[in-house]
Amino acid sequence: MADITYQVVPHDNGWAYKLGDTLSETYATADEAIIHAKDAASRQKIGDGDALLAYPAPDGRGWEFQELETDKSGSRL
Repeated sequence: MADITYQVVPHDNGWAYKLGDTLSETYATADEAIIHAKDAASRQKIGDGDALLAYPAPDGRGWEFQELETDKSGSRL
């Protein structure tokens, strides 16, 4: 079960990923925002859980979801 969800949303004439109420910088395309959200999730430390990526469905109806693995190494930055 996913513990956190990153959303890819329209933002400032582009796209950003969002975690809770916090938005990333703006990217030119949704695909670019997805790449950066995956990178952020891979470094996220949330114990034994994984992250979930939510992005607009290609047909414009609703959301698609993808589970993302997170860092479970126990290391700290």
